[in-house]
Amino acid sequence: MEIIPGLIVDEEMYDKAVHGLIEHTPEEKLTWESFTDEHSWLLIPGLDGAGYKAELVLRREKDRTIKINLWMAPDLRAGQTPAPHNHPWEFHAHILMGGYTEQRYQLVDGKVRTETQIHEAGGQNHLPLDIYHEVTKIHAPARTLTLMVCSGGRKGDWGYLNTETAVFAANQPDPTFKAHLQALNPRLR
Repeated sequence: MEIIPGLIVDEEMYDKAVHGLIEHTPEEKLTWESFTDEHSWLLIPGLDGAGYKAELVLRREKDRTIKINLWMAPDLRAGQTPAPHNHPWEFHAHILMGGYTEQRYQLVDGKVRTETQIHEAGGQNHLPLDIYHEVTKIHAPARTLTLMVCSGGRKGDWGYLNTETAVFAANQPDPTFKAHLQALNPRLR
């Protein structure tokens, strides 16, 4: 079923999402109606303006966010040049369908250490605050589904790690992001 242009979901995805919620966040409920409602989802634009993932936020509170992500493409924020980022919140991602490859970076004694991790259906990815990462490959584009459970965030406290210089740069808002977001999501226009 096409929810909005570029976002297609089906019963298998819904079943995996419901079972993931029962297993990892049993207090959350998801109906077919909300799973297929265009107002539930947001397509998130990449640098080129195309949607690289879709998010369905089930809960957003000061100390916890729970959302389902459907991944269409990797999260390469600088194209093919590494641009590892951290997040203002710690999270656990439960891989419900498909999988992805993640490159992790950590600053240790002034040097950048890197590690490749592969996350597949049935697995979990825990990302602490001090780890920078990039999702470099989606194993099943438009069929990789994750359930993310995020801790409370610290507004503005995230950014990018330069892999050559080991220098952190705070995130700078992309002036085109809002226009790209509105273009992908008809309800925001």
